[in-house]
Amino acid sequence: MNPLYEPFPDYVVVNDKRVRIVTDFREYIKLIDLLKDDEVNTIEKAELIMSWFLDEPAGEFSECLQALSDFVTNYRGRETRSNREEENNQESEEQHNTPVISYNQDAPYIIAGFLECYGIDLTEVPYMHWWKFQMLIDGMNEDCELKKRMGYRSIDLSKIKDKEERERIRKIQKQIAIVDRVVTSEEIGDAFGNMMF
Repeated sequence: MNPLYEPFPDYVVVNDKRVRIVTDFREYIKLIDLLKDDEVNTIEKAELIMSWFLDEPAGEFSECLQALSDFVTNYRGRETRSNREEENNQESEEQHNTPVISYNQDAPYIIAGFLECYGIDLTEVPYMHWWKFQMLIDGMNEDCELKKRMGYRSIDLSKIKDKEERERIRKIQKQIAIVDRVVTSEEIGDAFGNMMF
């Protein structure tokens, strides 16, 4: 999919049939919060997750969840789950699993970043597609506070040779560490996988 000339999808494919889904970015932040919520049991989560489907999906529950999981984690629309798994094997486990953004903890910086970089007030915008939201975060300038935080969180301290610089970055990482439980792409897939009946 090329977003320069193709519309963002408003569906997933289950059993070779298009199934319309909710696509607003707020709904996927809610979904990630739902997956983190240990007070909601697996059956309730499964029932709630089905509300992201606007059409009745035809197929196994597991196929529906896999399609939604791919939509959530694959906003570029280029990779399949098997392609991501191959990439995961090539990347270091620690680097790939290090969260760099928390939609809860970083909410003020996300809102500020959209205002600063794009003049978009996320608290007032009536709708934004989840993939567009993700692309705009990726495209924020490096001077934006959100991107600085994400950049510092992604630094592997073991690769910094200079002791003073390593200590400086370690202190910054400690100050901006993500304290709420973050759901990684793998955990989203696993959470969906664990709901398979």
